[in-house]
Amino acid sequence: MTHLSSLDLELVQELGDLKDDDLDVAFTPKECRTLQPSLPEEGVELDPHVRDCVQTYIREWLIVNRKNQGAPEFCSFKKTGSRKDFHKTLQKQTFESETLECGEPATQTGPRRLNVLCDVSGKGPLTACDFDLRSLQPDQRLENLLQLVSTEDFEKEKEEARRTNRQAELFALYPSVDEEDAVEIRPVPECPKEHLGNRILVKVLTLKFEIEIEPLFASIALYDVKERKKISENFHCDLNSDQFKGFLRAHTPSVDPSSQARSAVFSVTYPSSDIYLVVKIEKVLQQGEITDCAEPYMVIKESDGGKSKEKVEKLKLQAESFCQRLGKYRMPFAWAPISLASFFNVSTLEREGVDMEPMLGRNSVSERRTLSQSRRLSERTLSLEENGVGSSFKPTTLATNVFFKQEGDRLSDEDLFKFLADYKRSSSLQRRVKSIPGSLRLEISPAPEVINCCLTPEMLPVRPFPENRTRPHKEILEFPIREVYVPHTVYR
Repeated sequence: MTHLSSLDLELVQELGDLKDDDLDVAFTPKECRTLQPSLPEEGVELDPHVRDCVQTYIREWLIVNRKNQGAPEFCSFKKTGSRKDFHKTLQKQTFESETLECGEPATQTGPRRLNVLCDVSGKGPLTACDFDLRSLQPDQRLENLLQLVSTEDFEKEKEEARRTNRQAELFALYPSVDEEDAVEIRPVPECPKEHLGNRILVKVLTLKFEIEIEPLFASIALYDVKERKKISENFHCDLNSDQFKGFLRAHTPSVDPSSQARSAVFSVTYPSSDIYLVVKIEKVLQQGEITDCAEPYMVIKESDGGKSKEKVEKLKLQAESFCQRLGKYRMPFAWAPISLASFFNVSTLEREGVDMEPMLGRNSVSERRTLSQSRRLSERTLSLEENGVGSSFKPTTLATNVFFKQEGDRLSDEDLFKFLADYKRSSSLQRRVKSIPGSLRLEISPAPEVINCCLTPEMLPVRPFPENRTRPHKEILEFPIREVYVPHTVYR
């Protein structure tokens, strides 16, 4: 519309114009999951691009709807125009047709040919009279020209004629489309929103060992053994009693309510039977090797009484001394794996994954095709019921009585993936790695859409967030194994 003044007025009328009421423009407030939007800290100097992104995340949506979406663009002619006006711009086209000359008998020289030049501009036919029609050779006589034929027989005859010499696979004649030029038809997208994936709620109920002599700290994370990737950040959980929390009071003058969470919401965009929930236990740093510090938990039972009880009290005094001096520092102690294969319906995903594997690494076309399939895969997994947490998934309480002792020379994630691969194949890991008796109880369930008193990974309160609750839930940030094709809508 801004260039109309520079165009030829007659040409504009021939092209037609855009209806004034074709576009419906509206501003819609963005839905914010949190009580306050996520914003950078005040006083921090931001890159201009980041600053523009932040403004985009908090601005209203500008939604443009086309009322005549099904009609082709710029195809509505002006009501004041006419077909004659439109025909003025068309080039003159002539076509030759064959007709019978009426008024003469067809028995002498057969049907006569009359060449007619048809002018599509509407000025009427032009007859070619510059040669003698009678000198032409007659065409082959048309048999049964005036014979009456029923409509059914006529249609049947024409259908058989159409089938004669028909190409069986018409589209096989058309050249294949280059992958780069292919266009994927996509539906009208929904309003962009924050991606959450398939969410499970994990509650830590109890954590106990044979002896209780010091504060212990649990952290939980998700690992994909097949992809050899950690797919979530850590959820730190404190289940210590008030007595053991007192050991660390000199180092924790104040306690934030968010650190009291004992339940976490994990998000899994690409469910798999190879995902493990790994619980790591740490203790306050103390003198000696890791294996030596774990020895009392393997040989002493507080329930035995007598000398065992005296040893426990002595160890408790030593632990209190370490907590006072080194309470800020941690050291690894033990870990336990829990398979989540039974919590995900992954049959569809595994079948598609098998189809994708042969195409990996062949050429750029295969890579693009794999990327396209991965994109569709990520879109499908946004549905909770389809490929993720199934409707048959009910809240389940899991318990483990064995923790693997952490070895001082095997602390990396690579070592952990080797342990998990062995653990999945057989139970030989339990014989090769020393274990520590203990008890861990977890409750795993599908995360509801609305969770009261929940915090985002940025510690922002999620609606609804009642003021009177002291122990919140925590959302744990996901590290997807592949790209998630959704736009960013919040600042992180």
